[in-house]
Amino acid sequence: MIVFDLDTFKFKRGWGAYGHKLTEISTLAADRDYTPGGPEPQEFKGHLTLNFSNDGLVYAADRAANRIIVTKKDGTYVKEIVVAPKTAGGSAGGVMFSPDKEQKILYVSDINNNTVWFLNRMDGALLGRLGSMGENGGQFFGLHMEATDSKGNLYTGEVFNGERVQRFLLVK
Repeated sequence: MIVFDLDTFKFKRGWGAYGHKLTEISTLAADRDYTPGGPEPQEFKGHLTLNFSNDGLVYAADRAANRIIVTKKDGTYVKEIVVAPKTAGGSAGGVMFSPDKEQKILYVSDINNNTVWFLNRMDGALLGRLGSMGENGGQFFGLHMEATDSKGNLYTGEVFNGERVQRFLLVK
């Protein structure tokens, strides 16, 4: 991850998986190897999707390694949340937070399992899921990203043959 000043575009700082300093990031392919259900790679496996929580943490969804790495804004490693570890790469896509002030729940889009995972943000425990493979309402074909609005409604976007947006209303 690299941070630039928004006004000057001057480089400010950067880090890799587990808060590795830029000078410490390995270029060895073996440090990016991922085996479903096996140990996590020591570096980021693929592209990242980022989001920032209200308490100032950075959530980096490393899709191809089925995990979310949480750091502080200065790159200090906080924790790792593994998502569907036996998936053959691709279970941690977009990461979004529930709309409550504490953002108690993480919503994670999963392009391979075509589901939205609901995880406890503090410990990563699985709370539930939404969807399955298909082209009907409530099903997904290439679930790519998700978002929430201030009312707690969930929006999902699909790629591949899905190519649609679905809205799920929060029911209390």
